[in-house]
Amino acid sequence: MQTMQLHLKEVYGSIRTFLSFLRALVAKRMSVIVGDERGEIASWVVVTALVVVAAIVIVGIVVVKLTNTANNIQTP
Repeated sequence: MQTMQLHLKEVYGSIRTFLSFLRALVAKRMSVIVGDERGEIASWVVVTALVVVAAIVIVGIVVVKLTNTANNIQTP
């Protein structure tokens, strides 16, 4: 019975070692796929700035159109 327990402990240790190795391997592969995220902030700042500029332009166009329409209303 002790031989069986000893064998199971060895198997458990081997499985644990293999899983640790597999986890490290997957983490290493995923870090290459995900890549380095440095510089990612700069691109988000540019995208956000472009969206803000587009929103300001659109609001400006709408205000001009509404103002022109309001000025062209004929009152009796």
